[in-house]
Amino acid sequence: MIEITFTKLIRNQKIVVGILTIFLTYFFVFHNLTRFPEPWFDEGSHLHVPKTLVKYGRYADYSSEGFRYYGPTIGVGPTVMLPIAGVFKVFGIGLLQARLVMALYLIAAVYVFFRLVENLVGRSMAFVATALLVSSRSVLLLNYGRQLLGEVPGLFFLTAGLLLWFSNWGNRTWKRLSVIGLLFGLAMITKYQYLLFLAPTIGISWLLDVFYFKSTSHRNFLVPGVVAALTFALWQVITIRYLGPATMMENFAMLRASAEGVAFAFNPDQVAKNAGELASRSVFLGTLFPVLIYGFVISVDRNSQSQRWSILFLLALTNLAWYVIASIGWTRYAFLGLAISCIFVARFFHDLTDGYTAGFAKRIAQTDSTGTGAVATHLVLLIWLLMIILLPLGKTVLAIATPNPNSAREMAEYLDASVPKTVVIETWEPEMGFFTDHQYHYPPSHLLTVAIAQVYSRGERVQDRYDYVQVNRPEYLLIGGF
Repeated sequence: MIEITFTKLIRNQKIVVGILTIFLTYFFVFHNLTRFPEPWFDEGSHLHVPKTLVKYGRYADYSSEGFRYYGPTIGVGPTVMLPIAGVFKVFGIGLLQARLVMALYLIAAVYVFFRLVENLVGRSMAFVATALLVSSRSVLLLNYGRQLLGEVPGLFFLTAGLLLWFSNWGNRTWKRLSVIGLLFGLAMITKYQYLLFLAPTIGISWLLDVFYFKSTSHRNFLVPGVVAALTFALWQVITIRYLGPATMMENFAMLRASAEGVAFAFNPDQVAKNAGELASRSVFLGTLFPVLIYGFVISVDRNSQSQRWSILFLLALTNLAWYVIASIGWTRYAFLGLAISCIFVARFFHDLTDGYTAGFAKRIAQTDSTGTGAVATHLVLLIWLLMIILLPLGKTVLAIATPNPNSAREMAEYLDASVPKTVVIETWEPEMGFFTDHQYHYPPSHLLTVAIAQVYSRGERVQDRYDYVQVNRPEYLLIGGF
């Protein structure tokens, strides 16, 4: 009778956990999917590409003067654009259809991230690291993962590659190593920014193995690195053949100009601000830098486990160092480094609290005051960890449950009812070109870098470089939040 009752209890627990998982997945991933976050400039410009592909058969952006083969076509890779275009082809063009694809990427990224941490350090730490990833207001996984952006799909491919790489470390076949390289290459294609951190991480990790760890073969690093590079290069060749060399050069010119303005903006004042942002309470309640120091400490032992930690540490460090030293300071640019740092935060608190316990039984059994002090310290650390997870999670729950009005959708309904589709509307709100089929004209993509410089560093005014409204006098001018 006791055994039967125990079996029923276990079975009931599994049912409860299953129901809770389904509910949480629905709420955090699908609830108010088209209302949170509200569509904005970046997502709107990316949405143009699959819509244009389905309507006109061109992998391009679209403005009233015709197709634009540069800009959004390199903002997010074909790993995202093509599946969304396929869904549009079957189920029609709409924000819900696009975001459902992104929702699936979000679920996949969270699952693979959990499996990566579980494979590395066990299930309890995997739950904590995943909770940190989902809840953090500096990572903003749920915000980015619900939109047509490249960060979360890129994280999926990257962590999938790391999971395969770290499993049975050093004993990989050429075929498996090639698959790992392919996944890394897809991460780079999905989000070009990942190339900046994956390439040096693989290269430095190989050199560390040669001269320091000496625990595995050269092919363990060279095969994934070469295959990743070839995958990225193949996509560049495809775009050159499809878009034409001249247009591809425009793409690279715009990418270079953008990088100079926001990704390689060396400014001493900005460096101090960026470092202060990472050290602030908004990033894991101020624990990031102590966690990174601890991450270095656990990465220096000469064994395969520490070597895997060193790869994660290098990924986080290269991204965060670049964010501090060279970026314009948008925390979205630190997405990868902060996402990987969740693993180190989980390990940091795990090791300081005897595996997320206060050690009551062991400590209280001690006869001196040391045991009581240790229990109190562990309790404080555990409460701190809970606050790191629960405080931002509460804000996210509120944002999902009570999203702002969808002003873009409301404006689209007004335009459909009131403005003929034959007139030209000048605007810098690309999401409007997704919600309606009016003739929109958008400022050229390269002016975005000028606008950023004007706003963030008092650079040249956009008005001095753009006179379309004065010269062409479009029938309507639509001014929005961007």
